[in-house]
Amino acid sequence: MNVAIITPGILPVPSVKGGAVETLIDYYLSENEHTHNIKFFVFSKYDEEAESKSKSKEYNSCNFIYFKPDSIYHKIKRYLYKKIHKNSYYNYYMDYYERWAVNKIKRLDINLIIIENRQGFTLNASKKLNAPIILHLHNDTLNRESLCASEIVKCCSKIIAVSNYIKKQVDSIDKDTNCSVVYNGIDLDRFNNTSNIYSRERFSLDDDDFVVIYTGRITHIKGIKELINAFMLLSDYPKIKLIVSGSSNFGNDDSYDSFSEEIKQMAKKVDSQIFFTGYIPYNNIPSLLSIADIGIIPSICEDALTLSSIEDMASGLPLIVTRSGGIPEAVDEKCAIIIDKDNLEDLPKLIADSIIYLFKHPEKRIEMSKHALERSKLFSKENYIKKIIQIVNSYLPTK
Repeated sequence: MNVAIITPGILPVPSVKGGAVETLIDYYLSENEHTHNIKFFVFSKYDEEAESKSKSKEYNSCNFIYFKPDSIYHKIKRYLYKKIHKNSYYNYYMDYYERWAVNKIKRLDINLIIIENRQGFTLNASKKLNAPIILHLHNDTLNRESLCASEIVKCCSKIIAVSNYIKKQVDSIDKDTNCSVVYNGIDLDRFNNTSNIYSRERFSLDDDDFVVIYTGRITHIKGIKELINAFMLLSDYPKIKLIVSGSSNFGNDDSYDSFSEEIKQMAKKVDSQIFFTGYIPYNNIPSLLSIADIGIIPSICEDALTLSSIEDMASGLPLIVTRSGGIPEAVDEKCAIIIDKDNLEDLPKLIADSIIYLFKHPEKRIEMSKHALERSKLFSKENYIKKIIQIVNSYLPTK
């Protein structure tokens, strides 16, 4: 059976540059290599390292077709596409990438199409291709306010949502939407067996420092400004430190970003307490988490279901999170302090008070840590893969 996967087009697959969606794709591609039940055709942005890995013996049941956006050919084609198509769903770059993938798929004998996290791609794909379409939603981008929402739902044979929050958003379009929840999963063993790549000494941290860690993108919607403001209120607690790991863009793109610069300027007021690591490869994240005492996810948007929350739990970290989208579906109040974010002016103080509470109550942290490790087992990559493959197989013709 042949299945085409259209990736979001920002980061490559295999996931050599990280990315939650790309990592999750890797999981079920790798599992299929053990069974060889499906022949996958993966359409992805080009990356030299990813292409090299895709040609390795790891992927005998996978064909990777790469989009090279910097090639002269595609630059000219995109320019012409922009001139001809005045209206776009995303932008002329993304829409052109989708057309390129669909034109490639038309030449193949494909039984099923999986579109990862780009609901707009379904509009053209459903018109040009005969195979059923599964839309895998990782973000809150398809709801009754979305462009062409009803039409998109009709284009899909199945929609997979990463949380009940996302499912409710999709169901707001049409109560009869064929949408199911499959929670994200991670490789728990990777977080149980950490390397010594990172140490407290590397950040000039003392053994008795209380380390709070944030991993993710440095963007306004992730509540980073509120987190830095919270540390302004913690200047009387010099032993409480913060590690901020991530960049403003996806992958290791560390290009200039005004918001990141603003955050770093703010942090200079308490620079002895805050450390920025920049982008860190995903394989090194478990080691970084191992030096922390608690994790924090201060999102002010409605997050779908962050992998960071699961990774922190798998590392045995007590958590402080906001009541954001699907995050309370991943964590619970036995392993996390869940803060309401309705009033953003109050959020820094709520964060600071929560950090102080966990700092002063080590026995509570031990209790939360044990529960975090136990709860993380619900979100194993094995559970994730099993459910995804079951859905995929249900839309493939029987032999």
